[in-house]
Amino acid sequence: MKTIKILFTFTLLFTFSVAHAQFPKTESDRGNVAYQADQLTERYNSQLALTGVQLPLFKEVVEKYIKLADDAKARLDGKAELDALVELQARETLQMNDILTQPQYRLYKKLKYDYQPLKVVDPKDVKKGDQ
Repeated sequence: MKTIKILFTFTLLFTFSVAHAQFPKTESDRGNVAYQADQLTERYNSQLALTGVQLPLFKEVVEKYIKLADDAKARLDGKAELDALVELQARETLQMNDILTQPQYRLYKKLKYDYQPLKVVDPKDVKKGDQ
């Protein structure tokens, strides 16, 4: 009976150890996204003068869409990737309308094209048929 208890305890501990050891994303991935979101938020904040309430909300939205954009870039390619990124950028911009005042929102939309370009294309890489 004692052997069964020991075996059961060992099996239970082993199962929990294996279950908690399988993380789909590493903490360093999240750290990189958080760093990018911090940098981008600070850059916007220097122009938008976000309030203490707006700043964490703004950063949260930026971080969310950085993750979604990275995911789209990893999964998709070509036109599908570009379409997904355009859609994500439009949703992010609309969500910022709920956080920012109207003057801030107008300035945000102007700054967004400089601070968060979709994709930079080198004219040398464009084929003659694609022009």
